[in-house]
Amino acid sequence: MRKVQKTINQYKLFERNDIIAVGVSGGKDSVVLLDVMVKLQEKHPSKVIAISIDEGIEGYRQDGLKYATMAAERYGIEHYTFSFEEEFGHHLDDALVLLGSDRKPACSYCGPFRRKALNDAARKIGATKLVTGHNADDEAQTVLMNLMRGDLLKTLHSNPEPKFKHSSFVNRVKPFRKTTEQEIVLYANLNNLPYQEESCPHAVEAFRGHMKNILTEYMVHDPTVVFAIIRSSDALHHLGSLVGDTSPHKGNRVIKECIGCGDPCNGDFCGSCRIINEINSNIKNT
Repeated sequence: MRKVQKTINQYKLFERNDIIAVGVSGGKDSVVLLDVMVKLQEKHPSKVIAISIDEGIEGYRQDGLKYATMAAERYGIEHYTFSFEEEFGHHLDDALVLLGSDRKPACSYCGPFRRKALNDAARKIGATKLVTGHNADDEAQTVLMNLMRGDLLKTLHSNPEPKFKHSSFVNRVKPFRKTTEQEIVLYANLNNLPYQEESCPHAVEAFRGHMKNILTEYMVHDPTVVFAIIRSSDALHHLGSLVGDTSPHKGNRVIKECIGCGDPCNGDFCGSCRIINEINSNIKNT
């Protein structure tokens, strides 16, 4: 609890009277996150609301939503569930079929859809901050993924402080940025917080899994490497602020508005709309 509060203070994650939307999937990170946020906000004039996204993953997501509902009911807070089908016209399982056998890994589609669905859900309920359960291990893995893909600029622009201003975006914050996965599991067990333990069936396709294996193996030699990577990431964010990274022109990329939905993007369409266009094109060609 003290570590999370310190992280909140360091990155100035919240303000007075914030309406805080907590993304709750039912997994350990989100269930513990909701517990911690409710406890930390008890003495503050802010409101905590739980939101869940139903991606439409058969045999997996319904179980997670059960734990998410249990978590929200435990604290008597509002809980809203939104779905890929409502937002994009297709469940994830259906979308993967429509994308065909030569599609990319499932996370390449689920990720953009889920980020947009969470943001739109937070906006619909009037939230001023969107809180996700990304932990220290996740953050370090993401930095390595960006490096391996030759897209370190993405790390430069992923500022942990809620500074991005656009009418379409609810600032997303990560109070668990410096809390490890092991600490979260321990907290859940010590506080008897039930959560979904089953992994997503599509996780085996994810590039993130390779980064997790690399870090897990290296942590045998240096258990602090995760925090070293996060410090490097913070240094990059600081460097970006010194060279005017908050301007509309980020590096050599110009921020535009998506033709499909109006959200900020780097090209004509945002990631979600590009996927929808690909699905619609495949439907027309079959």
